[in-house]
Amino acid sequence: MKTEEILKQIYEELNKIIESKDNRIFVMEYTIPSVNYNENGNIEDMSFASGIKMELEKMMEHFKYEFYFSSYKDKYFFSNVEEIARQKMLQEIDTETTKEQKLKMDLNEKVEQEYASFKKELEQKSPKEIIEKAYELVVKQEIKDELKEKNLTKDELKALLKEKDLLSECYEDWRNSDGRLGEVISYTIDDSIEIIEQEYKKENKQKIKESR
Repeated sequence: MKTEEILKQIYEELNKIIESKDNRIFVMEYTIPSVNYNENGNIEDMSFASGIKMELEKMMEHFKYEFYFSSYKDKYFFSNVEEIARQKMLQEIDTETTKEQKLKMDLNEKVEQEYASFKKELEQKSPKEIIEKAYELVVKQEIKDELKEKNLTKDELKALLKEKDLLSECYEDWRNSDGRLGEVISYTIDDSIEIIEQEYKKENKQKIKESR
């Protein structure tokens, strides 16, 4: 459902509660997307969170503030008790934070394993081959450490975890950038993350399209 349709549904649900004169405590949860996609999986319309909240504030005013809402990202919680709506929002934050922490731990483990596997491969090579790969080893360690320090979104974490050989992908991007080690490598990694995330979202949209 599109954002406008969901807002209409919320209004109708709250209006039913008013008409029923049911004073029992309730809580309703809705996902109101700030980005709407068309049937091809392309962005059709964007609704800023501030605009959605303004519409909801008008709705609450219409109902003479008998209802309250709290939100976190695209999740919105409605209740006739302000504290309950707020508690549901805080629970959602805790849940999402825990999920992101788990994804971050998984990513850290992934890059450590990839780096360890690369080092183990080097141990099987001749001294000459090890010297030839020494630069790659140093750069991959730098990339590994940078990735572990970055503040990544949930979608970015999911996308990076899906990448088969993340360190090698970032390393090749680094080589093609002709950059130098140090602070600048962080910008190349940011570009790599953006490309990987875009590809991840593109694949997800295609899956959604095929499932319809």
